[in-house]
Amino acid sequence: MRRLSPSLKSITAAARRAARRLRFYALAGVPGQGLVEYGLILVLIMVVCVAILTATGQTLSSVWYDRLLPAFPN
Repeated sequence: MRRLSPSLKSITAAARRAARRLRFYALAGVPGQGLVEYGLILVLIMVVCVAILTATGQTLSSVWYDRLLPAFPN
C-alpha cells in the first residue's frame, strides 16, 4: 500500500471530520423538517408567480399578439 503525503493526509482527515459532522447533523435534526420548509418556500414562490401573471397577464398577452407576432414574417 502506498503512503500518503502529509498534505493528502490532512485533506483525508478533514474529509472524515466533515463526514462525521454531516452524519451527526443529519441524525440530530427533526426528520422531514427541511423538506417541509423547502415545500413551503416553493408554494410561496408559486403563489407570487400566479399573482404576478394574473396582474400582468392581459398586458403581456396584448403585447404578444398585437406587436410581436406581426413583426415575424409568415
